[in-house]
Amino acid sequence: MQRKPWGTMVGVRPSKQVHKLLDAGLAYDQAYAAMHTEYRLSREKFDLLWRVCQLERPVLEESSRPDLFSVYVGIPFCPTRCLYCSFPSHSLAELGRLRSHFVESLLTEIAETGKLAAGFGLTPYTVYLGGGTPTSLAPAELDAVLSALREAFPGRWREFTVEAGRPDTITEAHLATIRRFGVDRISINPQSMHDQTLALIGRRHGSEDIRKAVAMARRAGIPVLNMDLILGLPEENTDMVAVSVRQTMALAPENITVHIFSRKRASRYNADKAAYKLPEADEVAAMQQIAFELLAARYRPYYLYRQRDILGGLENTGFTLPGYECIYNIVMIEERHHILGLGGGATSKIINPGYTLLNIATPKDVRMYLERLPELLAKRSAALHAALS
Repeated sequence: MQRKPWGTMVGVRPSKQVHKLLDAGLAYDQAYAAMHTEYRLSREKFDLLWRVCQLERPVLEESSRPDLFSVYVGIPFCPTRCLYCSFPSHSLAELGRLRSHFVESLLTEIAETGKLAAGFGLTPYTVYLGGGTPTSLAPAELDAVLSALREAFPGRWREFTVEAGRPDTITEAHLATIRRFGVDRISINPQSMHDQTLALIGRRHGSEDIRKAVAMARRAGIPVLNMDLILGLPEENTDMVAVSVRQTMALAPENITVHIFSRKRASRYNADKAAYKLPEADEVAAMQQIAFELLAARYRPYYLYRQRDILGGLENTGFTLPGYECIYNIVMIEERHHILGLGGGATSKIINPGYTLLNIATPKDVRMYLERLPELLAKRSAALHAALS
């Protein structure tokens, strides 16, 4: 029988349950007893949740004011579509011709949403550009988007993140633009440090390109760097994972996010799964164990989430050097803070009293986004009126 470290828990955000217990004043032993009784949760996973929630509590206390909100901007383009990806991204070869039209519409959405937020007296807290790959935009297009965000959401932001993501999209011009607008956190995501794996999953870069991109980002003066790894990629084993973790740690990023391969329905993997060999659950657990042991020398877990069909029934975990937690990741996972999602495939989260919420999803397909933008703006406005009036 397959081990079930998360017991009967099926939700994406298990830490939300622990925060409710902390809100009620429960101590460690009481909280564990409640979680084990309700979900048959293992001590190992409860300990991980407890550590994460302790780091998150100060951020939640600061960010849960009803007048604060964050902005997520989805850029739905990538150079190629990776094997595992189900995010709302189009390869530039597929729909790159719509990129300039998308940017024009996004600039309109940013401006209108800025007016809407100001009308409710809302204060911007964090801003996050994800995707897709934001650096798939030309530097001039990225400049226009960042300029529009600064104009629409004035003030001092707690954090400003841009996912550079794919090393093959990062240029000195992109980094100069990013730095000029005060971006203080970027992601450069290897997924693996093995060239054969990168080729297998559809990347157009090697491990040396990752190192060069990190060096460029450091020269540009970006204060915080995140790097993503995926455990359980086809044809990899535990020794290969250990190499990837060690080589990533050698680049000294402030954040390392450890994902577990998830068999997503909309991915290229799922369309041709017989062609790829994935590790068994026990080996995936061993991969995670060695990764966590290596990271523990310097990093602490600060947020986590789960996914449907994730290998071994495990979880994705963000690790940080002390004091470098990604604020946006915490508020997005814990859902106690308004998030206005703009662009392709973004989701707005409007928080009601008692932490109930309304999700408003933007179409993943860029063509539908372009067609439905007026409708989306009207729906977001109505939701804010209902929650805040």
